[in-house]
Amino acid sequence: MKTRRSGILLHPTSLPSPYGIGDFGPEAYSFVDFLRKAGQKFWQVLPLRIPDETGSPYASSSAFAGNWLLVSPDLLVAQGLLPESELPRERKVGFVNYDNLIHDRKNMLDRSLRYFDDSVSERLKKAFWEFKKRESWWLRDFSLFMAIKDFFGGRSWHRWSDGLARRNPDTLRLWAKTLGNGMRIYEYGQWLFFRQWESLRAYANRRGIQIIGDVPFFVRHDSVDVWSHRRLFMLDKRNLPRVVSGVPPDYFSSRGQIWRDPQYDWKAMEQGQFTWWVQRLGMVLRLYDKVRLDHFRGYEAVWHIRRGSLTARNGHWSPVPGDKLFTRMCKFSKHMPFIAEDLGLITDDVTALRKKFGFPSMRVLQFGFSLNAGNPHAIKNLPLNAVVYTGTHDNNTAQGWILDDAPANIRRHALAVLKADKRTFAWKLIQAGMKSRADTFIAPLQDVLGLGSEARMNTPSTKRKNWRWRLKPAVLTDQIAKKLRKLSTDSGR
Repeated sequence: MKTRRSGILLHPTSLPSPYGIGDFGPEAYSFVDFLRKAGQKFWQVLPLRIPDETGSPYASSSAFAGNWLLVSPDLLVAQGLLPESELPRERKVGFVNYDNLIHDRKNMLDRSLRYFDDSVSERLKKAFWEFKKRESWWLRDFSLFMAIKDFFGGRSWHRWSDGLARRNPDTLRLWAKTLGNGMRIYEYGQWLFFRQWESLRAYANRRGIQIIGDVPFFVRHDSVDVWSHRRLFMLDKRNLPRVVSGVPPDYFSSRGQIWRDPQYDWKAMEQGQFTWWVQRLGMVLRLYDKVRLDHFRGYEAVWHIRRGSLTARNGHWSPVPGDKLFTRMCKFSKHMPFIAEDLGLITDDVTALRKKFGFPSMRVLQFGFSLNAGNPHAIKNLPLNAVVYTGTHDNNTAQGWILDDAPANIRRHALAVLKADKRTFAWKLIQAGMKSRADTFIAPLQDVLGLGSEARMNTPSTKRKNWRWRLKPAVLTDQIAKKLRKLSTDSGR
C-alpha cells in the first residue's frame, strides 16, 4: 500500500536570501528544517536550469547546466572559496531583478575563481579538475557556447560565422584555445552549483525530505543543445526552426500559446536510440528524487506551429514515439520516478502512455469547480495515483484566484463546495487537497501563507513581471509549521 504524503512547492529563487535572489545558502537549509517541523515529505522545485532573460527556468541555454545564480555567496565564504570582504552587497528582500543580478553574480564568480587559483587547497583544486573530467561530455560544449556568446555580446548562435554555427572541428579548436579563460568561469560556476546543490539535497534527504524536480519538454533555439545537436531538431538551411512549439487554445489562453522553441526531429532521435533524451533524463535523476515531466502530452504528440505564425490556432498535432523513448529509458534506469504533467487537452493515447509506465497523473484543484459533474480536477473525482495541487506555478495563487480571476458563478460554487468565504478559501482548499484520496498532495507556499495575486509566480503568454516573487524573512513561524503538521497528520499524510 502506498504511503500518503504531502509537500510544498517553492522555487529556490523565492527564498529570502539577502543578495537579490534566493540561493542554496542558509535560508534553503532553514526551509528544509521548516518542512520537517511541518510534517512534510516533499520539497518541489521548478527546473534548476539557467533562466532566460525574463527569469523563466523553462527556457534555458542548456538542458544540462545548472543555474549558477543559485550559488550561495555565504557558502562560498564558509567553504573558503571567497573572502568575506568580497561578499555581494546585502539588500532588502524584494522581487528578483535579473538584469542587475546577472552582472553582479558573474563578477562574484570571477572574484571567487581568482581566489580559488591563488589560495585554496590542492584537495579542492583536484575536486574541480575531477568534476571537469567527469562532466566533459556536456560541460565543454556548454562552456564554449557561453564564452562565444559573451564574445559576440549575446548574439544567437545561428548568427555566428558559418564555421562556428556549423561546428567545424578546426574552428572549434581555435576558439576553445582563444577563449580558454572565458570557458573556465562557466566550468567553475557549474562545479559550485552541483557541489552546493548535492549538499543541500543530501541534507534534505537525511531529514526525510525528498526533492521533486521538474524537466521542461522543449529547449530554446538559442541553446547549446540545439547548436551542438542540430540534426536532432527541425531546422532550415539558415539554422532557424521550420516549426515551433506551443499549444492550441486552452484554459490559460483563448488564442493558444506560441512558445517558439524548435521542434525535435523524432526520426533522428529514434535513429540515435534516443541517446540525447536518455542522457537528459539521466541527469535529472541525478539531481532529484522524483521528477515532474512538464508537458507530458508532448511525449505522445506535439502541436506544430509554422514559424512566424501570429496565433497558435492554426497548428497541427504531430506524433511522438514516447512509448519507445520510455522503453529505452527503462534499459538504463529500472526506477523511473516520473510524474506526468498531463494538463490541457489529454487524449486516450496520452492516458494510455502514462498508465503503461505507471506515472502518477496531475490534478489542480483550482480547475475543479466547473459545473461539469465529470470534471477530473473536482475533489470527488480525484484518482488515487495522482499528485494533486491547489495550483501550479502557472496559476494565480488560491487567494488571488478566488478574489480576482474566478468568474462569479464559479466563485460562488467554489465557496459553497468548500464551505468557505473569500478570507478562508486558500486554507480550505489546502484542507480539501490534504484530505483527498490522492496519494500525494502539494501546496505552493504562497497558498499556505494565504497570499494574493501579488505573489503569483508566472502568468502564461506574458513576458513581464514573472518568476520574481520572494518570500519575506522570518515569515515561516513555528505556529504555521504546527498548523500544517496537524493537518497532514489528521489527513493520514
